[in-house]
Amino acid sequence: MQETVKARIQTNAKIYIHNDLSQGATYFSEVIKKKLESGDREGIGFDGMACALMIAFAFEANINFMGSYLLKTGKINEWNEKAKWFKKRDKVFETIGIKVDEANRPQSSMLRMKNLRDTLAHGKPAEFKSDEEKEGTREELSKGSVLAADWQAEIKQEVVTECLADLDDLWKQIVIASGIPVIELFTQGEKTVTFTEAAQKK
Repeated sequence: MQETVKARIQTNAKIYIHNDLSQGATYFSEVIKKKLESGDREGIGFDGMACALMIAFAFEANINFMGSYLLKTGKINEWNEKAKWFKKRDKVFETIGIKVDEANRPQSSMLRMKNLRDTLAHGKPAEFKSDEEKEGTREELSKGSVLAADWQAEIKQEVVTECLADLDDLWKQIVIASGIPVIELFTQGEKTVTFTEAAQKK
Protein backbone atom coordinates (compact mmCIF):
# COMPACT_ATOMS: atom_id res chain seq x y z
CA MET A 1 0.00 0.00 0.00
CA GLN A 2 1.23 3.47 -0.87
CA GLU A 3 0.24 6.66 0.84
CA THR A 4 -0.51 9.68 -1.30
CA VAL A 5 -1.02 13.30 -0.42
CA LYS A 6 -2.00 16.43 -2.27
CA ALA A 7 0.33 19.38 -2.14
CA ARG A 8 0.94 22.75 -3.70
CA ILE A 9 4.54 23.00 -4.94
CA GLN A 10 5.98 26.42 -5.64
CA THR A 11 9.43 26.95 -7.15
CA ASN A 12 11.43 30.04 -7.90
CA ALA A 13 14.73 29.43 -9.66
CA LYS A 14 17.26 31.67 -11.37
CA ILE A 15 19.82 29.65 -13.29
CA TYR A 16 22.65 31.72 -14.69
CA ILE A 17 24.94 29.88 -17.09
CA HIS A 18 27.59 32.60 -17.06
CA ASN A 19 28.72 31.27 -13.68
CA ASP A 20 29.15 27.72 -15.00
CA LEU A 21 31.05 28.85 -18.08
CA SER A 22 33.46 30.98 -16.03
CA GLN A 23 34.03 28.05 -13.67
CA GLY A 24 34.59 25.80 -16.70
CA ALA A 25 37.29 28.15 -18.01
CA THR A 26 38.95 28.21 -14.59
CA TYR A 27 38.81 24.41 -14.40
CA PHE A 28 40.59 23.92 -17.73
CA SER A 29 43.14 26.58 -16.82
CA GLU A 30 43.97 24.62 -13.66
CA VAL A 31 44.19 21.37 -15.65
CA ILE A 32 46.74 22.99 -17.98
CA LYS A 33 48.74 24.38 -15.06
CA LYS A 34 48.92 20.99 -13.32
CA LYS A 35 49.94 19.20 -16.52
CA LEU A 36 52.76 21.66 -17.13
CA GLU A 37 53.95 21.30 -13.54
CA SER A 38 54.00 17.51 -13.79
CA GLY A 39 55.49 17.42 -17.29
CA ASP A 40 52.43 15.61 -18.65
CA ARG A 41 51.46 17.33 -21.89
CA GLU A 42 49.01 14.71 -23.14
CA GLY A 43 45.95 16.41 -24.59
CA ILE A 44 47.10 19.83 -23.35
CA GLY A 45 46.21 21.43 -26.67
CA PHE A 46 42.62 20.27 -26.28
CA ASP A 47 42.59 21.63 -22.73
CA GLY A 48 43.76 24.98 -24.08
CA MET A 49 41.09 24.87 -26.77
CA ALA A 50 38.38 24.09 -24.21
CA CYS A 51 39.59 26.85 -21.89
CA ALA A 52 39.62 29.41 -24.71
CA LEU A 53 36.11 28.44 -25.80
CA MET A 54 34.80 28.64 -22.24
CA ILE A 55 36.24 32.15 -21.96
CA ALA A 56 34.55 33.21 -25.19
CA PHE A 57 31.24 31.65 -24.16
CA ALA A 58 31.46 33.09 -20.64
CA PHE A 59 31.96 36.66 -21.83
CA GLU A 60 28.96 36.50 -24.14
CA ALA A 61 26.92 34.90 -21.36
CA ASN A 62 27.99 37.76 -19.06
CA ILE A 63 26.74 40.25 -21.64
CA ASN A 64 23.48 38.32 -22.10
CA PHE A 65 22.91 38.23 -18.34
CA MET A 66 23.55 41.94 -18.05
CA GLY A 67 21.31 42.79 -21.00
CA SER A 68 18.49 40.70 -19.59
CA TYR A 69 18.87 42.30 -16.16
CA LEU A 70 18.96 45.81 -17.60
CA LEU A 71 15.80 45.05 -19.57
CA LYS A 72 13.99 43.91 -16.42
CA THR A 73 15.04 47.07 -14.60
CA GLY A 74 13.90 49.28 -17.47
CA LYS A 75 17.36 50.65 -18.30
CA ILE A 76 17.15 49.33 -21.87
CA ASN A 77 14.05 48.94 -24.04
CA GLU A 78 14.71 45.53 -25.58
CA TRP A 79 17.16 42.67 -25.44
CA ASN A 80 17.82 39.92 -27.96
CA GLU A 81 20.39 37.35 -26.86
CA LYS A 82 20.63 36.15 -30.48
CA ALA A 83 21.74 39.53 -31.78
CA LYS A 84 25.27 40.07 -33.08
CA TRP A 85 28.07 39.93 -30.50
CA PHE A 86 29.21 43.50 -31.16
CA LYS A 87 25.69 44.93 -31.02
CA LYS A 88 25.00 43.30 -27.65
CA ARG A 89 28.31 44.32 -26.13
CA ASP A 90 27.98 47.90 -27.32
CA LYS A 91 24.42 48.19 -26.03
CA VAL A 92 25.33 46.96 -22.55
CA PHE A 93 28.49 49.06 -22.36
CA GLU A 94 26.69 52.21 -23.48
CA THR A 95 23.90 51.63 -20.95
CA ILE A 96 26.23 51.19 -17.96
CA GLY A 97 28.79 53.76 -19.09
CA ILE A 98 31.79 51.66 -20.12
CA LYS A 99 33.75 52.85 -23.14
CA VAL A 100 34.42 50.29 -25.89
CA ASP A 101 38.19 49.81 -26.15
CA GLU A 102 39.05 46.89 -28.39
CA ALA A 103 42.70 47.89 -28.69
CA ASN A 104 43.57 47.29 -25.06
CA ARG A 105 43.15 44.62 -22.42
CA PRO A 106 40.89 43.39 -20.96
CA GLN A 107 38.49 44.08 -23.85
CA SER A 108 41.00 43.10 -26.54
CA SER A 109 41.27 39.65 -24.94
CA MET A 110 37.53 39.10 -25.24
CA LEU A 111 37.63 40.02 -28.93
CA ARG A 112 40.59 37.68 -29.34
CA MET A 113 38.70 34.74 -27.83
CA LYS A 114 35.57 35.60 -29.82
CA ASN A 115 37.57 35.47 -33.06
CA LEU A 116 39.07 32.12 -32.05
CA ARG A 117 35.61 30.75 -31.24
CA ASP A 118 34.35 31.84 -34.65
CA THR A 119 37.32 30.21 -36.37
CA LEU A 120 36.74 26.90 -34.58
CA ALA A 121 32.96 27.04 -34.99
CA HIS A 122 33.10 27.56 -38.73
CA GLY A 123 35.70 24.83 -39.22
CA LYS A 124 37.13 26.28 -42.40
CA PRO A 125 40.09 24.33 -43.87
CA ALA A 126 43.42 26.16 -43.94
CA GLU A 127 45.70 25.59 -46.91
CA PHE A 128 48.91 27.47 -47.47
CA LYS A 129 52.29 27.29 -49.16
CA SER A 130 55.48 29.21 -48.59
CA ASP A 131 58.83 29.55 -50.28
CA GLU A 132 61.34 31.83 -48.59
CA GLU A 133 64.98 32.09 -47.66
CA LYS A 134 66.07 32.62 -44.05
CA GLU A 135 69.30 32.71 -42.12
CA GLY A 136 69.91 31.01 -38.78
CA THR A 137 71.28 27.91 -37.12
CA ARG A 138 70.16 24.49 -38.31
CA GLU A 139 68.14 24.14 -35.12
CA GLU A 140 66.38 27.48 -35.57
CA LEU A 141 65.54 26.84 -39.19
CA SER A 142 64.23 23.33 -38.48
CA LYS A 143 62.00 24.48 -35.65
CA GLY A 144 58.23 24.57 -35.95
CA SER A 145 55.65 22.35 -37.52
CA VAL A 146 54.27 22.72 -41.03
CA LEU A 147 50.95 21.44 -39.65
CA ALA A 148 50.48 24.28 -37.14
CA ALA A 149 47.57 26.62 -37.96
CA ASP A 150 47.52 30.29 -36.90
CA TRP A 151 44.73 29.73 -34.38
CA GLN A 152 46.82 27.25 -32.41
CA ALA A 153 48.86 30.12 -30.99
CA GLU A 154 45.67 31.28 -29.26
CA ILE A 155 45.25 28.13 -27.15
CA LYS A 156 48.67 28.24 -25.49
CA GLN A 157 48.81 28.33 -21.71
CA GLU A 158 50.10 31.88 -21.44
CA VAL A 159 47.37 33.18 -23.76
CA VAL A 160 44.39 31.50 -22.10
CA THR A 161 45.73 32.38 -18.62
CA GLU A 162 45.96 36.04 -19.60
CA CYS A 163 42.52 36.04 -21.23
CA LEU A 164 40.93 34.31 -18.23
CA ALA A 165 42.32 37.00 -15.92
CA ASP A 166 40.94 39.63 -18.29
CA LEU A 167 37.53 37.92 -18.31
CA ASP A 168 37.37 38.21 -14.52
CA ASP A 169 38.67 41.77 -14.53
CA LEU A 170 36.19 42.98 -17.14
CA TRP A 171 33.28 41.23 -15.42
CA LYS A 172 34.11 43.07 -12.18
CA GLN A 173 34.18 46.37 -14.10
CA ILE A 174 30.80 45.61 -15.67
CA VAL A 175 29.19 44.62 -12.38
CA ILE A 176 30.48 47.72 -10.58
CA ALA A 177 29.35 50.01 -13.40
CA SER A 178 25.90 48.38 -13.48
CA GLY A 179 25.31 48.75 -9.75
CA ILE A 180 23.82 45.24 -9.55
CA PRO A 181 24.00 43.71 -6.04
CA VAL A 182 26.47 40.81 -6.02
CA ILE A 183 23.83 38.38 -4.71
CA GLU A 184 21.88 38.87 -7.94
CA LEU A 185 24.72 37.42 -10.03
CA PHE A 186 24.50 33.85 -8.83
CA THR A 187 22.27 30.90 -9.59
CA GLN A 188 19.69 30.56 -6.83
CA GLY A 189 16.38 28.93 -6.16
CA GLU A 190 13.85 27.82 -3.60
CA LYS A 191 11.09 25.25 -3.41
CA THR A 192 8.08 25.36 -1.13
CA VAL A 193 5.83 22.34 -0.60
CA THR A 194 2.51 22.99 1.14
CA PHE A 195 0.51 19.85 1.92
CA THR A 196 -3.16 20.46 1.30
CA GLU A 197 -4.67 17.11 2.15
CA ALA A 198 -3.93 14.37 4.66
CA ALA A 199 -2.39 11.11 3.54
CA GLN A 200 -4.65 8.55 1.92
CA LYS A 201 -4.01 4.86 1.56
CA LYS A 202 -4.14 3.20 -1.86
